[in-house]
Amino acid sequence: GHGNLNLSGALALSCNTYFYNFSFDIGYEKIYKTAQNLSFNQSLKLCDGIYTAKGNLPKEENLSNIAHLANFSIGQGELLLSPISMLNLYCSIAGDGSYCVPSLIEAKIENGSLTPIKENSPTKVMKPKTAEMLREYLMGVLEEGTGEKAKPKTVSAAGKTATAQTGKFRGGKEINEGWFCGFFPALDPKYVVIVFSEDDSKQSLTCAEIFANIADDITDLK
Repeated sequence: GHGNLNLSGALALSCNTYFYNFSFDIGYEKIYKTAQNLSFNQSLKLCDGIYTAKGNLPKEENLSNIAHLANFSIGQGELLLSPISMLNLYCSIAGDGSYCVPSLIEAKIENGSLTPIKENSPTKVMKPKTAEMLREYLMGVLEEGTGEKAKPKTVSAAGKTATAQTGKFRGGKEINEGWFCGFFPALDPKYVVIVFSEDDSKQSLTCAEIFANIADDITDLK
């Protein structure tokens, strides 16, 4: 195994067993409340006529079973999330503990007049000090962990790799979904990016490499 790890090391190395035990120490009630604050079980309006998938949270009482809680602690089991749900999580880390549900519409033009869309109200998920700590830890994922391929050439960044099992098989092999969720610049974020692949076996580039390319391209444009 990885030996003794703290939270920073567990994030960098994607150590599942650390998060199993961490969830047992914290207790399912606090974790479930945070998931609700992140709107993980809600359909979110992005603009008129376009909503995100609702996703799924397990029943809170089921998490009193440590097997269910262990799965929940690493995003497996009954938990289902859309890329926008993950965007809310990473926006809260990048945004000093709060996020606003994103909008696809920046402004409306009517009779030649442009009216900006009012930003959604922020939802606080964590203390600013906690968000700052997580930004530093997620930066370590790219510097010395599983996310090295996500490291851009032109700007500092932070984030996390992930692989989601689908339970679907092709030719006897399970189809897995690939993720990279991150933001840049690392300690003073301006952009949050979620890269999602429905079948990582068909990718010519990993989600981490795509993230790095996006970060470099946006930075070069500036």
